[in-house]
Amino acid sequence: MEFLCPNHRQQFAELPQEERKDLWLFWMENAQACSEQGQWRDVISLSGSAFDLACLQSPREESCMHIELTLSAILVSRALSDRGDRAGMDAVILRALDCLQQPDYHASIEGCCDVHECVAVLIDPSRHAEFFADYLNWPSLPFVPRKRVTMVRTLH
Repeated sequence: MEFLCPNHRQQFAELPQEERKDLWLFWMENAQACSEQGQWRDVISLSGSAFDLACLQSPREESCMHIELTLSAILVSRALSDRGDRAGMDAVILRALDCLQQPDYHASIEGCCDVHECVAVLIDPSRHAEFFADYLNWPSLPFVPRKRVTMVRTLH
Protein backbone atom coordinates (compact mmCIF):
# COMPACT_ATOMS: atom_id res chain seq x y z
CA MET A 1 0.00 0.00 0.00
CA GLU A 2 1.44 3.34 -1.08
CA PHE A 3 0.09 6.81 -0.37
CA LEU A 4 2.32 9.05 -2.49
CA CYS A 5 2.26 8.99 -6.28
CA PRO A 6 5.49 7.95 -8.06
CA ASN A 7 6.26 11.55 -9.07
CA HIS A 8 6.05 12.82 -5.51
CA ARG A 9 8.00 9.83 -4.20
CA GLN A 10 10.83 10.66 -6.60
CA GLN A 11 10.64 14.38 -5.80
CA PHE A 12 10.76 13.78 -2.03
CA ALA A 13 13.55 11.20 -2.32
CA GLU A 14 15.76 13.94 -3.74
CA LEU A 15 15.21 16.24 -0.74
CA PRO A 16 17.94 16.50 1.88
CA GLN A 17 17.28 14.32 4.93
CA GLU A 18 16.52 17.27 7.24
CA GLU A 19 13.89 18.62 4.84
CA ARG A 20 12.29 15.18 4.66
CA LYS A 21 12.21 14.99 8.45
CA ASP A 22 10.61 18.44 8.63
CA LEU A 23 7.99 17.44 6.05
CA TRP A 24 7.36 14.18 7.92
CA LEU A 25 6.77 16.09 11.17
CA PHE A 26 4.50 18.61 9.41
CA TRP A 27 2.32 15.79 8.03
CA MET A 28 2.21 13.94 11.35
CA GLU A 29 1.26 17.09 13.28
CA ASN A 30 -1.53 17.75 10.79
CA ALA A 31 -2.65 14.12 11.09
CA GLN A 32 -2.86 14.57 14.85
CA ALA A 33 -4.92 17.76 14.44
CA CYS A 34 -7.27 15.95 12.06
CA SER A 35 -7.64 13.05 14.50
CA GLU A 36 -8.77 15.47 17.19
CA GLN A 37 -11.50 16.66 14.81
CA GLY A 38 -12.53 13.16 13.74
CA GLN A 39 -11.34 13.65 10.15
CA TRP A 40 -10.13 10.08 9.69
CA ARG A 41 -9.66 10.14 5.92
CA ASP A 42 -7.31 13.09 6.32
CA VAL A 43 -5.50 11.26 9.13
CA ILE A 44 -4.95 8.31 6.79
CA SER A 45 -3.82 10.53 3.92
CA LEU A 46 -1.42 12.60 6.01
CA SER A 47 0.05 9.80 8.13
CA GLY A 48 0.22 7.58 5.04
CA SER A 49 2.19 10.25 3.20
CA ALA A 50 4.49 10.58 6.22
CA PHE A 51 4.89 6.80 6.20
CA ASP A 52 5.80 6.72 2.49
CA LEU A 53 8.28 9.54 3.07
CA ALA A 54 9.94 7.62 5.91
CA CYS A 55 10.19 4.53 3.70
CA LEU A 56 12.23 6.42 1.09
CA GLN A 57 15.96 5.85 1.02
CA SER A 58 18.39 8.06 -0.82
CA PRO A 59 22.01 7.25 -1.54
CA ARG A 60 23.25 10.10 0.66
CA GLU A 61 21.61 9.34 4.01
CA GLU A 62 22.87 11.56 6.79
CA SER A 63 20.80 9.96 9.54
CA CYS A 64 18.19 7.31 10.11
CA MET A 65 14.42 7.56 9.75
CA HIS A 66 13.43 4.22 11.27
CA ILE A 67 11.79 5.87 14.28
CA GLU A 68 9.74 8.08 11.96
CA LEU A 69 8.90 5.02 9.87
CA THR A 70 7.70 3.16 12.96
CA LEU A 71 5.65 6.06 14.32
CA SER A 72 3.90 6.79 11.03
CA ALA A 73 3.31 3.07 10.38
CA ILE A 74 1.62 2.77 13.76
CA LEU A 75 -0.59 5.80 13.17
CA VAL A 76 -1.69 4.99 9.63
CA SER A 77 -2.21 1.29 10.36
CA ARG A 78 -4.33 2.05 13.41
CA ALA A 79 -6.35 4.62 11.47
CA LEU A 80 -6.97 2.07 8.72
CA SER A 81 -7.95 -0.56 11.26
CA ASP A 82 -10.31 1.86 13.00
CA ARG A 83 -12.04 2.44 9.65
CA GLY A 84 -12.42 -1.32 9.15
CA ASP A 85 -9.57 -1.78 6.65
CA ARG A 86 -7.70 -4.69 8.24
CA ALA A 87 -6.05 -5.61 4.93
CA GLY A 88 -4.69 -2.07 4.62
CA MET A 89 -3.47 -2.18 8.21
CA ASP A 90 -1.66 -5.46 7.59
CA ALA A 91 -0.15 -4.15 4.33
CA VAL A 92 1.29 -1.10 6.10
CA ILE A 93 2.79 -3.13 8.95
CA LEU A 94 4.27 -5.68 6.53
CA ARG A 95 5.75 -2.92 4.37
CA ALA A 96 7.23 -1.22 7.45
CA LEU A 97 8.76 -4.51 8.59
CA ASP A 98 10.14 -5.09 5.09
CA CYS A 99 11.70 -1.60 5.01
CA LEU A 100 13.27 -2.12 8.43
CA GLN A 101 14.87 -5.35 7.17
CA GLN A 102 16.71 -3.47 4.41
CA PRO A 103 20.49 -3.13 4.98
CA ASP A 104 20.23 0.70 4.95
CA TYR A 105 18.22 0.58 8.16
CA HIS A 106 20.73 -1.60 10.00
CA ALA A 107 23.43 1.06 10.21
CA SER A 108 23.34 2.21 13.80
CA ILE A 109 23.30 5.96 14.22
CA GLU A 110 24.18 7.33 17.62
CA GLY A 111 21.11 8.60 19.45
CA CYS A 112 18.67 6.40 17.55
CA CYS A 113 16.91 3.38 18.94
CA ASP A 114 17.81 -0.02 17.60
CA VAL A 115 16.01 -1.17 14.45
CA HIS A 116 15.18 -4.40 16.27
CA GLU A 117 13.26 -2.39 18.88
CA CYS A 118 11.21 -0.78 16.10
CA VAL A 119 10.39 -4.22 14.69
CA ALA A 120 9.39 -5.46 18.15
CA VAL A 121 7.14 -2.43 18.65
CA LEU A 122 5.44 -2.87 15.28
CA ILE A 123 4.53 -6.48 15.94
CA ASP A 124 3.30 -5.80 19.49
CA PRO A 125 0.34 -3.35 19.47
CA SER A 126 0.45 -3.12 23.26
CA ARG A 127 3.72 -1.17 22.89
CA HIS A 128 2.42 1.42 20.40
CA ALA A 129 1.20 4.01 22.92
CA GLU A 130 4.42 3.88 24.96
CA PHE A 131 6.54 4.25 21.80
CA PHE A 132 4.53 7.34 20.84
CA ALA A 133 4.95 8.78 24.34
CA ASP A 134 8.71 8.24 24.12
CA TYR A 135 9.19 9.89 20.72
CA LEU A 136 6.34 12.34 20.08
CA ASN A 137 4.98 15.08 22.30
CA TRP A 138 1.35 14.14 21.77
CA PRO A 139 -1.16 14.14 24.61
CA SER A 140 -2.22 10.62 23.64
CA LEU A 141 -2.13 8.17 20.79
CA PRO A 142 -5.29 8.32 18.67
CA PHE A 143 -7.26 5.10 18.45
CA VAL A 144 -6.29 3.84 21.90
CA PRO A 145 -8.95 1.25 22.68
CA ARG A 146 -11.49 2.68 25.04
CA LYS A 147 -13.77 0.71 27.28
CA ARG A 148 -17.23 0.80 25.81
CA VAL A 149 -20.30 0.89 27.92
CA THR A 150 -23.06 -1.18 26.44
CA MET A 151 -26.53 0.16 26.97
CA VAL A 152 -29.26 -2.45 26.99
CA ARG A 153 -32.81 -1.33 26.70
CA THR A 154 -35.38 -3.52 28.37
CA LEU A 155 -38.89 -3.44 27.00
CA HIS A 156 -41.74 -4.36 29.32
